[in-house]
Amino acid sequence: MTTLLFLAGFVLLALGVLVVVGMRLPKTHRAASRIRLPATPERVWEIITDFEGFPRWRPGLAAVDRAPDVDGFPSWDEVCAMGAKVRFRVLEAVPPRRLVTCLAGEHLPLRGVWVYDLQADGDAGTVLTITERDSIFHPAFRFFVRYVLSYHGVMDVFLLALARHLDSPATPEHLSLRVEDPDSGGAEA
Repeated sequence: MTTLLFLAGFVLLALGVLVVVGMRLPKTHRAASRIRLPATPERVWEIITDFEGFPRWRPGLAAVDRAPDVDGFPSWDEVCAMGAKVRFRVLEAVPPRRLVTCLAGEHLPLRGVWVYDLQADGDAGTVLTITERDSIFHPAFRFFVRYVLSYHGVMDVFLLALARHLDSPATPEHLSLRVEDPDSGGAEA
């Protein structure tokens, strides 16, 4: 019984430290990564806008369910392998050059936007840059994103999976990171 109480106390202390550290972290960040892909912008556009096809190449994604359009743009629910469902929607689409998507669910621990910029790279290649702008409201989630996942982590998983889908060994390059510090108005990393 003493061991169980000790372990429970230790877990509570660790969670308290995690929340306190998370409360001190900036709530917003902007990060950008890019990758060079051996496919035309039109082909890359076709893949990244085939939302219902995502489970064929994105790891950890069990299903995509199409949702009603919003303001004339698609929206969809991504269902992860553990059953969690998150809604996304398109905010802007300029084929095959620019796509802007966002989290559309309510009561989420974060709000985020991804901007995909596609540029031709030679005759049959594309440079895809993703810029993520997130606001993370829950301190524990801020801690997790900063110290476990990394600000570029989700983009890297997406970009690496896309490269594998195109049979490419390409790896993402981190371009920038900006975190918003309430005291200084922002800091580059």
